[in-house]
Amino acid sequence: MRRTRFAVALLPALLLTTTLALANAWQTGKLLDTERQEVKEGSTTTYNTDSHSKNGRYSENTTAHKTDNTDTYQVYTIQTPARTYIAREKLNFPWSKPANITLGEDVKFTVQGNRLIILDEDQKQHKATIVKASVSPSN
Repeated sequence: MRRTRFAVALLPALLLTTTLALANAWQTGKLLDTERQEVKEGSTTTYNTDSHSKNGRYSENTTAHKTDNTDTYQVYTIQTPARTYIAREKLNFPWSKPANITLGEDVKFTVQGNRLIILDEDQKQHKATIVKASVSPSN
């Protein structure tokens, strides 16, 4: 019983420490470019069979319909004094919206492994996968 109480008391402290660590990791960069990409991810073939009975005879007609499967991504190019990141966010649904950020303006983000998390102007976090990172040119 005591261990459970200790664990319950310790959990908020751990969450607060993690939140503070993430809050300190935010960087600022300039949004240089953004674009929407449609990427073909294969296709699906659907078969439809119509059955007919005419004059006591039975017949079937089968038709095939091929549909391309595409994934939609929003690609961001963000430059800091040290690095330039190109990252893409997968938009899972037709109604999914990309990050609300303004081209040419500063954007807050953090890097966690191969993920880039963007904090948009509505204070929503958008997770994107880094597809390229390079050293920014020096002025």
